[in-house]
Formats: sequence, C-alpha cells, structure tokens
Amino acid sequence: MQNKTLNILVTGVGAIIGYGIIENLKKSEYECNVIGIDIYSDAVGQYWCDKFIKGVRSDSNEFINFINTIVEEENIDLVIPGIEQDLEKLIKEYKKLSSRAKYVLNNKELHEVFNDKKKTYQFLKNEISLIPTLHFEENLYEKAKIELGLPFIMKQNISYASKGVEVISSKDEFNWYIHKFGTNCVAQKKLDINNKEFTCSIFGLGNGKFVNAICLNRELSAEGATKKAKNTSIDNSMMQTLHAICAKCKFEGPTNLQFIYHEEEYLLLEINARTSSSTSIRRVFGVNEAEMCIDYYLFNKISDVFVQKQGTVIRYIKDAYLDSDNF
Repeated sequence: MQNKTLNILVTGVGAIIGYGIIENLKKSEYECNVIGIDIYSDAVGQYWCDKFIKGVRSDSNEFINFINTIVEEENIDLVIPGIEQDLEKLIKEYKKLSSRAKYVLNNKELHEVFNDKKKTYQFLKNEISLIPTLHFEENLYEKAKIELGLPFIMKQNISYASKGVEVISSKDEFNWYIHKFGTNCVAQKKLDINNKEFTCSIFGLGNGKFVNAICLNRELSAEGATKKAKNTSIDNSMMQTLHAICAKCKFEGPTNLQFIYHEEEYLLLEINARTSSSTSIRRVFGVNEAEMCIDYYLFNKISDVFVQKQGTVIRYIKDAYLDSDNF
C-alpha cells in the first residue's frame, strides 16, 4: 500500500485547519491525492486539492451518506476532518461510516469531555494545576467577585477560537453576558497572558503515551487563530504536565493543548482533541501531523521523532485566484 498514491479526504477545506492539512499532506513523505469538501463553492482550499466536491452541512441528515458515497466512489483511504462540526458528527455517527476508510478521530469515548470546559475541569482537577474556575450558580457574580477578583473572565462551556469569552468588570457586564450567551458557562480568574500563552501539540497513541510533542509560544489573531508563534523548548514542568494529562485522557492522533504559564506552573486553558489551526505552522518547524496520521491510521506505524527547527513563524495574508464566478 505504501507504493501507491493515497486517496485522502479532507473536510472543511475553506477554513484554516482544512487548507493547513492539505498543505501538510502535499509536503509529506507520501504521494497523496487530496479530495476536499466544503459547504461553500468558493472555499479557497479547493485551489490546492486534486479534486473538490461541494459538501453538505454536518448537521444535515444527508451528511453521513454523503461522506460514505465519497469514500466508496473515490476509493478513500483516510478521512481527516478539518472543522469541529464535521469531527463531532463523524464521532457521533461512527458506526454508520463506511469501513473502507480510516478516520482521524480522537478518543471517541471522551470527546464530549474534551469539548466542554466544565467537564474538562472536573475530569482533570485532581491530576494537574488548573486556572481557578467557578461553574455557574445563582450567585456566581458575587462568588466570583470574592474568590476570583475583578475583573474576571467568563467563558462558554462549549466554544471555539476564543468565541464567547468576555472580561467581566461589573454586575451589568455579567448580566449582559448571561443574557447573550446563557448560563452554560464558567468564570475564571483573569491572569496576565501577555507572552505567556502556549499551544502544545502531541500525537497520542491511544494508550496514554504520545510522540513528537511541540510547544509554541504564540500570539492570537482577532479571529482566534495563531498569527505568530515561536518554537520553544519543552521544560520538565511542561513535559510532566503533558504526561499527566495524556495518561488520564489517552488521546489518539493529533491533539492540541493550550496553557497559560503562571507562577512557574503551566495551567491548562483548554483541550482541542483534533488537528488545530497551528498545524501548518508546526510543519514549518518540522512536525507534520498529517504525515503522522498516515503512518498511524493506515500503516499502524509510530512516526519517527521529527527534528524540529527553532525560530518564529509569522502568518500573512496571501491572494489565491480561482477561475470561477461563484461567491
């Protein structure tokens, strides 16, 4: 199988994760025929795909049949979801998926835990140091004001790319937040994150172990994705924290963990049990997550240790021309 061209299906190719996965596949050690899907006909990722198919929404009843049809007709070997919504549907409907292909899905039993900040906190509170957090209750504002201090942070339990995150300095701001986002939220102590936020990637082996850890000190764009990242050496404290989390969570495949460095500890912000928006940046530093997916899911192989480059990666805007009038 290693001598043939691999047919890889990537979903959500109009988003930064999707076209990052495509770039990594094209720069891997494997010959890949990339079939991309997206619900938008002008998705920029089609520019780099070998074939593009306009998709259907993952929340539609047709989504799984749509995926299965592509898997069978295009002889797909591996499916890599590029957006959170597709990942969730593939996990929930896993038993209905065509067995012809392999699927890059993390620990399916714990997916709902990883996807929910409250559940993640409760699952890991006895394992590692966490940001002081209060879950919603009737007198949350008063309790947070005393225990966390003003201002504090409000976050939705389930959110992506820093959406649903607000700084709360008064009761009026707290009431506005609850009115807008509802009570499925947590309050957290506001910490100084200037130059102290880290995004770490590991490739989980499903048994509590991992390979090719890489940690980036990053700055975020207004959209919530990494805009600048410096590859940093992983110290003993970080490595111990990663081992403790992975032993408990038994990740499988690409996994992104975000931390704040505070008072000589790495405090977990959130877990993204999937490929993240920094995947193309990691490849520039030498760690190709898409290639590791092929090794692991298709050939039952643990990837070699990648040699990592040091330095800084800066993202910039670039233009892509499509011979199409579709908008």
